[in-house]
Amino acid sequence: MHDNNGMHRKHLLRQARWGLLIFAAGILFAACPSFAQKADINVNIYEAIPSSTSSSATQLDGRTYPPRQQSADPSLGFWMGGRYIFSPIFGLAVNFGYNRATQHFVGGVTQTGVVYSHAKPFTIDYVATPRHTFFGTKPFFLVGAGFISYNISSFSSIPARPEKDPVFEYGFGTDYSPAKFPPFMAMRFEYRGLVGHAPDYLLPYLSTTALINIAEPQVGLVFKF
Repeated sequence: MHDNNGMHRKHLLRQARWGLLIFAAGILFAACPSFAQKADINVNIYEAIPSSTSSSATQLDGRTYPPRQQSADPSLGFWMGGRYIFSPIFGLAVNFGYNRATQHFVGGVTQTGVVYSHAKPFTIDYVATPRHTFFGTKPFFLVGAGFISYNISSFSSIPARPEKDPVFEYGFGTDYSPAKFPPFMAMRFEYRGLVGHAPDYLLPYLSTTALINIAEPQVGLVFKF
């Protein structure tokens, strides 16, 4: 039962990774003729705010698991990324982040339990930026995909294991260039949302089989070149 669940997750993860590679290769191929038009790197801090989820009694591999609830503590994290604008409006962004991801489980087999872990999201996005600035700001919108790597960070009574979950990403924000900043610097205010399955650490009795939204309001610095 446990092995079948793990193999199924590994198969989905392999599919997600190949999809990301093909997605990125297609964008880079399209961008090559004008790849060097505009680029930046950014460093942000954010707060990860996961939504809670619950599950009714479910059956998996011939076994019935009781209802259960799952929630996660909000936590601060940091985010690094690079962006390449390959047309007047559209661009490509690659991002990597880190934050703590302590998960609480109530009900089900464990009754109460905590898994101490940390999350490392990696995403690739399409970015759309209007050509003009508005009151000194330059807004943008993004949509993309990636995965979150959940790694165990402390001992727990639950035999949790590391896992990687595919996620869909959406967001919006704006770049602001204060008058005192040099031309190659700006401030970035941003909201990102990551949508994916709540982590179960490869344990069927922890799985709610539900989607969660991780809200990530961010602020940071942009360095253009």
